[in-house]
Amino acid sequence: MKKSSVMAVCLFLVINLFVLSQCFGFRHLNEGERIPDFSLKDLTGKTHSISQLKGNVVLVLYWRLGQERSLKSLEALKTIAEDLSDQSFQILAITKDTDKLSEIKSLKKSAGIPFPVLLDSEEKVYSEFGVFVFPSTALIDSKGVYRYHYGGFRGHYKDEIFGRVRVLLGLITEKELAAENGKESNGPTEDQKKAINHISFGKKLRDKGMGEKAMQEFKKAVELDPDNPEGHIFLGFSLLDKNEIDQALVQLKLGAEQAPRSAEARIGLGRAYRLKGQKDKALEILKNGLNLCPDSALIHFELGAVYEALGKTDDALKHYKASTECYLKKSN
Repeated sequence: MKKSSVMAVCLFLVINLFVLSQCFGFRHLNEGERIPDFSLKDLTGKTHSISQLKGNVVLVLYWRLGQERSLKSLEALKTIAEDLSDQSFQILAITKDTDKLSEIKSLKKSAGIPFPVLLDSEEKVYSEFGVFVFPSTALIDSKGVYRYHYGGFRGHYKDEIFGRVRVLLGLITEKELAAENGKESNGPTEDQKKAINHISFGKKLRDKGMGEKAMQEFKKAVELDPDNPEGHIFLGFSLLDKNEIDQALVQLKLGAEQAPRSAEARIGLGRAYRLKGQKDKALEILKNGLNLCPDSALIHFELGAVYEALGKTDDALKHYKASTECYLKKSN
């Protein structure tokens, strides 16, 4: 493949395909629908499932060992479990970190976690629920219907979850909850709103070629809401544009940690490692991203760039061609 042809494809795709998306909570669940049942074992070998808990309000927390936000959510839920111990309410904390059983058992004991910790060893719940953010919280009513989700952890997490659980238990009404909070409880905080606005404005500046000003907007977004993965991902791409690869990796890794199923985070990481000359690592990350989003034009494009850098012309051509086809398919 001629270098000029490759560069033409690159320019076409860079201009037309840089589209990132924000994702929170559980990608594959829709509020108001019955939640998929599952059967997972806890640390003692006992099996738990949603169907066994029919008639109870159930909270499912998908968390990650060693992550500060996950540990904070566990601590908050411990308090909620104690406050509602006389109610028909059950918490199930799920993790896929099953290769660290001794650490999980030690944490459960030292933190005094009163609810079951379930092991998603085959990552079935992780995939079926579409976990995007660690931690992710789902509330399920007494009929098994998915009613509310909370992606990540922020300062109002405990109050928000406690209020929502009490509504589902029938202890208070939505109106009473709103009155308690002095505002609508289901909306973003002021800082979160400002962060979203900065991201939106940053996108517009970026589209106009004002990269430096766009980057400042993304930095403000991250400062206001460090739990918004989109802010980290956009800031990471802006840093890549300035060839500040190490700093970009920091931001992109944060975005990937908060949104582990984000194809966009993988695109950024793949590009960063390619630019650092770590082509094998870039290939691994991008191939994983392609498994998540097989129709992603930009992932195919980045794979083409890596294969081109490796001198594998045929593979590069295959992915550049697939990239163009995916783009044209979405445009029609």
